[in-house]
Amino acid sequence: MNTTNSTQDKINGTWNKAAGTVKDVAGKALDDDKLSLEGNSQKVKGEAQKTSGAIKDAIHTGVHASGDAIETVGKKIADAGMPKLGEAVKKVGDKIEHLAD
Repeated sequence: MNTTNSTQDKINGTWNKAAGTVKDVAGKALDDDKLSLEGNSQKVKGEAQKTSGAIKDAIHTGVHASGDAIETVGKKIADAGMPKLGEAVKKVGDKIEHLAD
């Protein structure tokens, strides 16, 4: 998973919320219900984009932490006298960890 993607979602979301607020305020000032509604819709879109970015970050963090934990278990298994099994488990953890990249 690409964290740049989540960052871009959050940037786009912030931009859309700001632009939507401007449209909403302008629509109310000009008594233009269509412009105000357009602004409110754009604000909702922005909030959804920001939420999407935050969810992507959380998934990335969770997958990375899971892979790390599995690698740690593999090290403990190897240290307990089962080196082949420990190495296999560590490899699985490493592969899972890299799924987040």
